[in-house]
Amino acid sequence: MCKEFDRFRDVARSALLEAKRIRRSKDLSFKEDFELTREGLKKIEDVIQHLLVGHAGKPCPAGNRPIVSAR
Repeated sequence: MCKEFDRFRDVARSALLEAKRIRRSKDLSFKEDFELTREGLKKIEDVIQHLLVGHAGKPCPAGNRPIVSAR
């Protein structure tokens, strides 16, 4: 397994769970909700990018099926 992938995945999971907890605990404005969503999506994008080209332009070996490679 890839330690970097595990770290990215754990950070993304934590960010999304924290956003969900905050949404449930208080009434958010549209701007606050947008900021929470944007942060979570950025973390997910980091995980996906690492899976696709995270090892010197090669797919991460922790992924079960590499889809593309870097140009």
